Amino acid sequence: MSNLYSGKLLQAAFFAIAWLFSITIACAQGITGRITDKTSGSIIPGATVLVVGSTTGATTDAEGVYRLSVSPGVYNLRFSFVGYEALTLPVTIPAGEPVTLDAAIQESSSRLNEVVVVGSRAATARTNIQTVAPVDVISTKDLKGFAQTDVSQILNFVAPSFNSNRQTVTDGTDHVDPASLRGLGPDQVLVLVNGKRRHTTALVNINGSVGRGSVGTDMNAIPVAAIERIEVLRDGAAAQYGSDAIAGVINVVLKKNYTGLTASLTAGQSFTNMKYDVPLVGGGTEQRSQSLRDGGVLQFDFSKGFRLGKGSLTVAGQVQERGRTNRSGPDNAPTEYLGAAGGFPSTPTGQNQNDFRSKLIADDQTLIAQRGYNRQNMIIGNSSARNYGLFVNGSLPVGVNGNLYFTAGASFRTGTGYGNNRVPASRAQQPLNADGSLYYPDGFLPAIQSKINDQSLLVGYKTKLGQWNMDLSNTFGRNSFRFDVLNSANASLPNSNTQQTEFYAGKLLFNQNTTNLDFSRLYAQVGAITGLNLAAGAEYRRDQFQIEAGEPNSYIGASIGKTVPTAPFTIGGTSPGTTLALPGSQVFPGYQPTDAINASRHNVSLYADVEGELFRRLLLDLAGRYENYSDFGSKLTGKLAGRLRLIDALNIRGAISTGFRAPSLHQRYFQNTSTQFVSGNPSNTLTVNNENPIARQVIGVNALKPETSVNYTLGLTSQIGRQFTITIDAYLIDINDRILYSGAFSRSVLGFGANDYVGINNVRFFANAANTRTKGIDIVATERLKAGPGQLTLTAAINFNQNKVLSINPSDVINSPANNENKGGNPDTWFRNIFFDRSQVALLETGQPQNKINLSASYTIGKFDLTLRTVRFGSVTNKTNLDPYAKNASGAYYNSQFARTESGDPYIDQTFNPIWVTDLTANYRFTKAISLSLGANNLFDVYPDQLYIDPRNALGTLDYASGRDASNRGRFLFGSNQGGFNGRFLFARLTASF
Repeated sequence: MSNLYSGKLLQAAFFAIAWLFSITIACAQGITGRITDKTSGSIIPGATVLVVGSTTGATTDAEGVYRLSVSPGVYNLRFSFVGYEALTLPVTIPAGEPVTLDAAIQESSSRLNEVVVVGSRAATARTNIQTVAPVDVISTKDLKGFAQTDVSQILNFVAPSFNSNRQTVTDGTDHVDPASLRGLGPDQVLVLVNGKRRHTTALVNINGSVGRGSVGTDMNAIPVAAIERIEVLRDGAAAQYGSDAIAGVINVVLKKNYTGLTASLTAGQSFTNMKYDVPLVGGGTEQRSQSLRDGGVLQFDFSKGFRLGKGSLTVAGQVQERGRTNRSGPDNAPTEYLGAAGGFPSTPTGQNQNDFRSKLIADDQTLIAQRGYNRQNMIIGNSSARNYGLFVNGSLPVGVNGNLYFTAGASFRTGTGYGNNRVPASRAQQPLNADGSLYYPDGFLPAIQSKINDQSLLVGYKTKLGQWNMDLSNTFGRNSFRFDVLNSANASLPNSNTQQTEFYAGKLLFNQNTTNLDFSRLYAQVGAITGLNLAAGAEYRRDQFQIEAGEPNSYIGASIGKTVPTAPFTIGGTSPGTTLALPGSQVFPGYQPTDAINASRHNVSLYADVEGELFRRLLLDLAGRYENYSDFGSKLTGKLAGRLRLIDALNIRGAISTGFRAPSLHQRYFQNTSTQFVSGNPSNTLTVNNENPIARQVIGVNALKPETSVNYTLGLTSQIGRQFTITIDAYLIDINDRILYSGAFSRSVLGFGANDYVGINNVRFFANAANTRTKGIDIVATERLKAGPGQLTLTAAINFNQNKVLSINPSDVINSPANNENKGGNPDTWFRNIFFDRSQVALLETGQPQNKINLSASYTIGKFDLTLRTVRFGSVTNKTNLDPYAKNASGAYYNSQFARTESGDPYIDQTFNPIWVTDLTANYRFTKAISLSLGANNLFDVYPDQLYIDPRNALGTLDYASGRDASNRGRFLFGSNQGGFNGRFLFARLTASF
């Protein structure tokens, strides 16, 4: 990061703290104090203080401190926290004098986990062992206790069934982490903020990452400082909350009734020693290592609460700069300047192949030495980013029973990620000077700069109509994603000494407006039913998706038909031929006018929910929801859930529900041309929307239809003694007609002529490609005990998960024998096998850890906290898209390029062993207001298994083919889906609370 920018950030942070501190001092009057645990003396953040007989209250901050502004008089204050016995103390406030009143509350003999809101329409507070469905509660301490600084990465290391890892060299996905619950897609989990639906991003994930073909929610747009807690409902909830809630619901609860000021400054970076192996000519490997200091993070965040009369306002913000990381290996392609990119050219007639290749390598090596070329020519790791976010959350009483509430948020993020390096020998991608020489004589590494804007506004009004509660709200959300291409070129433009190197490539936009009207009523007792809650409501939602075309130079070239000379075979030699210059800006061709779209739709839904407890033992919840989409018709979903209290210490719970997810507008209308690398070589891929004639007529794709699902859960919850709680929940989720992104149909397979779709190598599309089954079990156990003079909390959270593709659903045309068996030849060219190939099946089934174990221990003694956490990310398996087992009539492998074990299994199909990632944080409170945390993420500098590199692709070999392995010419060393691959990260965090 630049010293100038860091200095400005620190200066801004200083003035912000000073300004907020001055406001706090000016407003500080009334009652203040600290709430602690009576046994251990430890502070209790998030405890509630209420002036008895009024609506005036406050919540303790991260240091256990509360503040109340009240008029002089005599009051009773009630102090409470989940799992503790409430305490009421009298207090007298003299005129003009502040009063300090501390409270030490006793842990309840029926210590339970946190109260949750999500998963039920009832207003009755329940803990996560009392709910009818499994819910994880991520507290403030979990959010701020470790090195992770944004929401998705925090959840990845806290919630056992949640996975989100930063991707690399995946265009826009480098900047929006795809997140999944129970191994399902990012668009199969619904995200709420304060119980209201949050909009998704404008981005579609299409570049080989987890969640490929899906559209998720950018949770990192919400500053961590604004969050009170996060509730993760691990159960299908479409009947309760609507479309998308197939895997579950994540509810982000923002701070409210907060009167303090908390600000923190976090700084850290990677301190890692990356070790890896490279194959050597003649056999064996050489271990290399790089000592790296990169990925610096500097973040300032704050939250400040204000009283608005009898209402409240909380303002929270975040400023973050994140530097890039690079964990790439050296390019093992035989040549960089001469011959052909990514491999050997055909041997000229009359020459011996080995002699030709030996001289080609030697001459190229001479040029490399002369030019000082670095074979570590890519940047593979976290993208750089700057993120600014601000959220406000508040409420105002209106009349006797009314309450006006509001939430608004805005964030702006700009980041730079890199693509594949364009080497000098890759002449189809190279711009030329006026004299025909290379504009980039040593090649170039193009970059994508993303600018992401996100805004949201929620306004609602709650009141009572007789005995009924009414909640009317409107939520608007907008997300835009602008693409700019840097350090690039359009090779099809005329030769010039002033080539254009930066391009505006277009923009994606999505906005959503949701209006809700909800009614509920609680009957304390109806016959044998206790706490009968009736709820019903309606929702109207409008979605809009837009694609804006980029500037013409970012996409033109297909009709120009410009040819350029290929690379020579000798130093100073002439070109042996010509090749067609690729159209569009390299790394990301801009959106074209034919891609531009402005599509919208609306849907109306009605729901009803009944919940009650029979004989104070059997809690039942029945929910139903009707949805009608303007483009996909209607659907009725339902849910039945229950919890039976067998004995006071043991509950059994379960649920069965049906789910529904309409295709997103993105999946229906998205279309563009992207540069995707196959076997280390560039390939322009055209993604056609579902209505495109290529999809409908040439390939024969059916129109998209909604996904449907059935969810089953069964679990046990128990509290043993005062402190120990455990939940065990098994689940099974069947999804039909899952919408996925297809495999690549090549020009030759589709029968394109030379003048058809010039510059396009492959075609992909969205389709209801498969039926899947997900099953697994979650186990969460917590023990709190007194250890010596301090308090020890132990937590174990375990998820075992299995995703299975039950069937692939090709259309009649794709499944036709004429496009498959009757074609003969290599099965990799058959429509049925391309439609949803084996690599994509593996990405669904084994592309994410199939189990995750989270073990943590937190010890508090006096002013000192020590927290240790270790997370086991289970094994991951990758498979190649080509079938390595297919054989011809003579018994020979069609794909003989793959090296194999003695039993014939290809090494390219690789399973990566589980890894343990350990985090450690120590926190010391110097005063009631100031604390310092020091810690490490990945303390032991653990990396996942290295990607397989075929020994025949050793640098300098005369027998080279980049498609033999998946390392992209040795440059990709590690996969990203087991907690990342950046190594050890050290940090310091200074926190001030007033």
